[in-house]
Amino acid sequence: MQNRRSTILIQTLIVIAILLLLNVISRNLYTFLDLTEDKRYTLTNATETLLDDVNDVIYIDVLLAGDLPSGYKRLQNRTEEVIKQLKAANPLIEFKFTDPSEGSIKDINARRENLAKDGIYPSNLIVMENDQKVEKLIYPFALMQLGPRNIAINLLDGQIRGENQEVWLNRSANNLEYKFASAIEKLFKDDIPIVLFTDGNGELMESQTATLEQGISGTMNSGRINLDSVYQIKQDVDLLIVARPKATLSTRSKFLIDQYIMNGGKVMWFVESLDVNLDSINMNNVYIPRPIEHGLDDMFFKYGVRMKKDLVLDLENSKIPQVIGQAGNRAQQELFNWVYYPLLQSSNDHPIVNNIDRVYSNFPGSIELLDTKLNLTSKVLLNSSQYSRFQLYPMRLSFEIIKMTQKPEAFNKPKLPTAVLVEGEFESFFKNRVTEEMANGLQQIGAEFKDKSSSTSQIFVSDVDIIKNLYSSSNNKISPLGFNQWEGMVYGGNAEFITNAIDYMTDEYGLMESRSKNLQLRMLDQVKLKNERLKWQVINLALPIVLVLLFGLFFNWNRKRKFAS
Repeated sequence: MQNRRSTILIQTLIVIAILLLLNVISRNLYTFLDLTEDKRYTLTNATETLLDDVNDVIYIDVLLAGDLPSGYKRLQNRTEEVIKQLKAANPLIEFKFTDPSEGSIKDINARRENLAKDGIYPSNLIVMENDQKVEKLIYPFALMQLGPRNIAINLLDGQIRGENQEVWLNRSANNLEYKFASAIEKLFKDDIPIVLFTDGNGELMESQTATLEQGISGTMNSGRINLDSVYQIKQDVDLLIVARPKATLSTRSKFLIDQYIMNGGKVMWFVESLDVNLDSINMNNVYIPRPIEHGLDDMFFKYGVRMKKDLVLDLENSKIPQVIGQAGNRAQQELFNWVYYPLLQSSNDHPIVNNIDRVYSNFPGSIELLDTKLNLTSKVLLNSSQYSRFQLYPMRLSFEIIKMTQKPEAFNKPKLPTAVLVEGEFESFFKNRVTEEMANGLQQIGAEFKDKSSSTSQIFVSDVDIIKNLYSSSNNKISPLGFNQWEGMVYGGNAEFITNAIDYMTDEYGLMESRSKNLQLRMLDQVKLKNERLKWQVINLALPIVLVLLFGLFFNWNRKRKFAS
């Protein structure tokens, strides 16, 4: 009897030890089998390749913690899932969840002040607790650190107008892998990408691109390059941005850009064909825009693109103010829809524009993609809505159009392209046209003329206001991108578009692929849920108990039958 008790005790201790060992292993080993239709638990090949190259410890501190509403709790859980997937691919990733609202009031305030210094501010939520509305501050951020470098990751995407919270949070969850992988790449890379804006031909000034340059300053170097003062655009320049030249580019400048492209360089063109703005219309009852002679049309034609001399009109638009009367000595103003300010959208799921908000634009033109014999692929990134049309140059512009009733049937040119991506092997605009001066210039810098590029990319956009911020010289303040000063509204699509475009053009690993993942939001049928509520409550609560009881009865009956025999 004593031996039997000893044996049982030893077996019990062995079982407990095995369970403890399995628990320790399971806490440190994250493995899974992804059987989901949308492969939500599988990292993209680009992310896995990046993680294979990481050889130093990465620390992640997730601030989305504490008592959260259900929707944000799901985002928190998805954040943990993604980080565990990253850790499974590379164990050098360490993470924790920290609640910034935990501790004494003094500690909380100090923590919030430190976060604010890094530009990290909380989101203010109104939640129901005990049938009362309660204000709650949450930080939907993750802080990532690699050595001396660190970066803050906003776990929330911008909310699209009219989008309900469930869809918004699910869309944010879709992009978590890309956000974490992109942050790792930016911290891990030794060579910081260089983005240069051309200068000297009437392009946007630094004060007009300040918001954009501040946005990328944490992970990229930006600056200006005057094409008349250099002999070559070096290949360590990762991206060249030509932002609305108003003067004609010299043949020499075009040659420098062309050879930069032929050597694999990437360019984003924000080129307008017509010079028009609200001030020019205000000063004239009727205004005819002036064509901008930038001298790039023939070069674009060679690259498979035509920037048309027209203006896009759209019933999906933003507003401008107009005087409707006088109240004493003050003019009374009212906001009116302005068809020349289209809210651009995307009609495809390309990573640059997948799930972004509408893009605020001013007087964009349309772009035509040309058929070429070259090995090029083209994609429309932004276009007008289905209720749009265009006016060909010369057109007469006035505010009288505001007083007219716009008939949808007249807006019969849907989805006019306003931003396009062209990728592949470009042929030089200067093929068979190299002058002796050009040849001598190449010889002086030890370079050879190339008449065909390796695989590279160019983006063409017909409105520079998409990336332009407002600047006030009186108080030295700049506006966010996509800011309509009259509506007092920021259109988040502008910042999303240019940030994604720059990331795509400077992405060495192809991480933008993960932005195309789409986690399906499988919403419950609310009508069916209401009508069949009792049935499903019984199935979920009573059925498991019944099954356990039936198993117990069967087990006892079978035991009695066995020993009785």
